[in-house]
Amino acid sequence: MQKYRFLLLMLLGIFIQHINAQTRVVSGFVTSAEDGEPLIGATVSVKGDETHGVVTDINGKYVLQIDGNDKVLVVAYLGMKTLELRVPKRNVINIELKPDAMKLDEVVVTGYGNFSKSSFTGSANTLKADMMKDIPVVSVEQKLQGMTTGVNITSSSGQPGANQSIRIRGMGSFNASSEPLFVIDGVPVTSGSLSTGGADAAYMNNSKTNIMSTLNPADIENITVIKDAAAASLYGSRAANGVILITTKKGKTGRTKVQFNAAGGFSNSAVNYRPTLNGDQRYELLYEGLYNSAVDNGMENPDEYASQEIGAYAYKPSVGYTDWKKELLRTAVHQNYEASVSGGNERTTFFASLGYNSQEGLAKNSSLDRYSARLNMTQKVGDIAEVGGNFMFSQLNQEMNEERTSAINPYYCIAVTMNPSMVVRDENGEYTGAYPGTSLNPLRDILTDYNRTRMTRMFSTGYAQIEPVKGLKFKETLSYDYNIQKDSRYYNPLSAAGPKSVNVAQSAKGFIEYGKLLSSTTVNYANTFAYKHHLDVLAGYEVESYAFDKASGERSNMPSDQLFEPDNGAVLMSFISSTQDYRLISYLSRLNYDFDDRYYIAGSYRRDGSSRLSPENRWGNFWSVSGMWHISNEKFMKPIKHVLNDLKIRASYGVNGNQPTSLYGYMGLYSFGQSYMGQTGSYESSLPNNDLSWEKNYNLNLGLDLGFINRIFVSLEYYNRDTKDLLYSLPVSATTGFTTYLGNIGQLNNKGVEFELRTINFASRNFNWTSVLNLSHNKNKIVSLNGELEQSIEGTWYIHKVGLPYYTFYVKEYAGVDVQTGKALYYKNTLNEDGTYDRSTTTDGTQAQAIPYKSVDPKISGGFTNILDYKWFDLSFTFTYSLGGYSYDKAGTYIENGTSNIYSAKYNLPIYALDRWQKPGDVTDFPRFVYGDAAGPSNSSRYIHSTNHIRLKSLTFGYTLPDAWTKKLLLDKARIYFSGSNLLTWAKWDQYDPEVPVNGEVFCEAPNMRTFSFGVQLSF
Repeated sequence: MQKYRFLLLMLLGIFIQHINAQTRVVSGFVTSAEDGEPLIGATVSVKGDETHGVVTDINGKYVLQIDGNDKVLVVAYLGMKTLELRVPKRNVINIELKPDAMKLDEVVVTGYGNFSKSSFTGSANTLKADMMKDIPVVSVEQKLQGMTTGVNITSSSGQPGANQSIRIRGMGSFNASSEPLFVIDGVPVTSGSLSTGGADAAYMNNSKTNIMSTLNPADIENITVIKDAAAASLYGSRAANGVILITTKKGKTGRTKVQFNAAGGFSNSAVNYRPTLNGDQRYELLYEGLYNSAVDNGMENPDEYASQEIGAYAYKPSVGYTDWKKELLRTAVHQNYEASVSGGNERTTFFASLGYNSQEGLAKNSSLDRYSARLNMTQKVGDIAEVGGNFMFSQLNQEMNEERTSAINPYYCIAVTMNPSMVVRDENGEYTGAYPGTSLNPLRDILTDYNRTRMTRMFSTGYAQIEPVKGLKFKETLSYDYNIQKDSRYYNPLSAAGPKSVNVAQSAKGFIEYGKLLSSTTVNYANTFAYKHHLDVLAGYEVESYAFDKASGERSNMPSDQLFEPDNGAVLMSFISSTQDYRLISYLSRLNYDFDDRYYIAGSYRRDGSSRLSPENRWGNFWSVSGMWHISNEKFMKPIKHVLNDLKIRASYGVNGNQPTSLYGYMGLYSFGQSYMGQTGSYESSLPNNDLSWEKNYNLNLGLDLGFINRIFVSLEYYNRDTKDLLYSLPVSATTGFTTYLGNIGQLNNKGVEFELRTINFASRNFNWTSVLNLSHNKNKIVSLNGELEQSIEGTWYIHKVGLPYYTFYVKEYAGVDVQTGKALYYKNTLNEDGTYDRSTTTDGTQAQAIPYKSVDPKISGGFTNILDYKWFDLSFTFTYSLGGYSYDKAGTYIENGTSNIYSAKYNLPIYALDRWQKPGDVTDFPRFVYGDAAGPSNSSRYIHSTNHIRLKSLTFGYTLPDAWTKKLLLDKARIYFSGSNLLTWAKWDQYDPEVPVNGEVFCEAPNMRTFSFGVQLSF
């Protein structure tokens, strides 16, 4: 018996040894390859058996038991590339996961709650900072270009810190704002420019400093663009043109992390800006023009006449020809430094940063310096409460070059007024008049005159949240956004600046100050019932108070060129001041419900009361309904889910609003400040309109989302956006003392299609490549004006007409050049009795009829982004494109016509003038050059050019040092990189930058800069 017992025990021991040999425990840490932080909640499982897995703890640690048949582990975490790796022989396996660019939009931030992309019923795109990192720009909006559908970003100036124009799904208003609402960390903020314009001293900030340039892009965690009404309606009267939500970085649980980034580089013009003829070329063309003029006037010896007159217009100075581009512009340099520290534990998290950015403009009197600081903190209080705060301080120091029709606008000088025969200095190196008999010298003036802005912004947000019952949260948020902009301007006694009105030195100074206080109280309940019913309900009350104050003054007759303060001047030229304020009270609610992750329905309602409207029309109601069917989660989809792994249909409809830009637009006002026989006089300054009401935006969105083999993701959306009761300055009889008054009229429509294709081209441990292609098509048209008026001609070359886009050119149609005579031809375009146009041509521009012509709006626009990494190398680049739009070259009307005016005769001539007509049979668009010929009509399609272009908008190439190297240097991570913006441009019309202002009118503004930047990033 004992023998059998011994044999049994021996067999049992062998079996246990065999089991122990087949079963073992592996453990380790899962961290982010980007920053080394532990990934809490990552899953580590055995491939083929999802139930056999564990979740990492608060330190990123996992412990998993495996057996001998387990060959491959699968490690997954939201927003990271899923990693598959063979089970090694060792028992300790530390794993790094890389960010997945295809999953960066899986969380949609709405400001009133965050949603997974798979459960969001509206139209939104979320971009994390990783998709936009290292792009060398000053303002955050510039990072969005080409990165998402439906967003068009333009600028009226390429100066550092200049204001941007953003259109989300087209233009939605006539006279009210068409800009989107910006929301930072859940709080709506002021954006755009504080400068209000005008001819007085307050209009010193001519490039209109962009308030959003105060925000350091390095502090941004992600950006969400909301395009339809599903989430935007929660912002009511401010969301008619979309919402851009910015979430700044927060601290994360884990060890404290220190990061440092330093970069520097240089910039030049992104295009060859308005190339002109050099001295010899200009001499020859003007000689030809004088010769042709003599021939046309029947002179016997045209050569003699041209030789006699040419010296008054073109000559080679004793010091040689002047290259005004080299004199007035430069290669701009920039530098950027950022440092941050973040960390925390289960109860406290923090993120703090400091930043300094210095960027020169291309003009020698253009630059920007920004100092920024941020502190974000959260603190849990007990088991049911949390408090937090976000604090930002920023200061901009900006110097701007003039961009209006002024002799100190450097771009106007190099394109139009300063020709190669004009000199900067005499033989002794002293400044001199650019041409005989004048004191005009742009270089001297831009180096002595100045136009400066200092903007200081303090933005603070604090919140307290309590969750007395699981799923029920009460939250109070209090925010204050304060900004003060100080402008100063100086003109030296000899300055030829356009706004200068006297022949003595002038000095001006002013300030614009605003403060916005917002209080938001919300209650939110979210819960899951019976495992399949998910409910999320929100209700809230908000109060917003805005105060605005400004003053400016100007004096002349300064005692010295070293005393710039206006108080030193002897003569007061002007002084203005004003204070304004408004209030907004809002009630809001939202409900989201879904069943079994298949059927989703959502609704929102907001009621706003604004002091900008009369008591009778003060309250506006804004709402939305939306739904989604997640078809791929249906049982009948299982057989094909390995191929078609995602399929969703979305729909939303809702109403947003827009309020008047004027804070007192409905009131009849009297203004003072006029002198009447030595006494204070008043005058009626605005007409009353108690019927003035909300501008309403009715927004329909239909969406289809597809995912194939977990590698190809397609999103297709159709939208229709009707703006009704448009705020519009209606014309009235001048006998009333006014020419317009503000009212509600008409309807504007935007409809379009958006397409986005995301692909995972390669996904492996050493090499990854993802691509994103987006395409947007928007059609804008005026549906009606006031019911009686069918069209309104605006200025010299625009028309607002029912059935046409808002920005439609109204010009005389250029028919090219007569191949036999070289004269400019125009289509008559007079109406025939049958309603058609007379397409015969004439050389007399006055005989031609202006007609609605091309539109500013492109037919198609978008971007193409690629993100690649191979071992320690990373590469990302974005192309942007725009097709089908047009611009109007206002400066072209100055430089394309020969004239007998002595000053105009000294204008530059464009390089394309070399393609002029010279002999019968020549086919060209530039007419025979005849000096003294009358200029053609300025409202001519001759000056309308295509804005079709493709641009390499950004490129970044980086190298991360191997861990073995960085550990020796006591670093967690070290990376060196090159980045650039606007590196290459292919444009159909290449005389100026194809990214034109939103209205399509191009004059002599600073072009976009081509920027090259080199940097290093260190993590400790």
